[in-house]
Amino acid sequence: AIRLALATLTTLLALHTSAHWQTMDTTSYCQGTTTASGHHVYLGEAAMNIEPLGTTIRVSPAVFGRTRFVVLDRIGSGSQLDFYNPSCLASINYGRRPIRVSVIR
Repeated sequence: AIRLALATLTTLLALHTSAHWQTMDTTSYCQGTTTASGHHVYLGEAAMNIEPLGTTIRVSPAVFGRTRFVVLDRIGSGSQLDFYNPSCLASINYGRRPIRVSVIR
């Protein structure tokens, strides 16, 4: 538990460093209609536990043709960052990928 907390804190601090890129384990999801923030799901929103809801992030390489996402949901478990896509086939094909992430705000 201490190692997990330390790893989360290290990731959080690294993401808040200006123009710093952090590699994160990412997945995609397609189910649900309302995010933890109360917004309807849409392509361009993401789920993440270590940033406040409403945070804008930049990713590289692009995911589903986008390089900017807004954190509007939380993740149960399984990855550090989860991108919403209305197509379940696209989400399944996305699988699990390491993606570079930087916080814009």
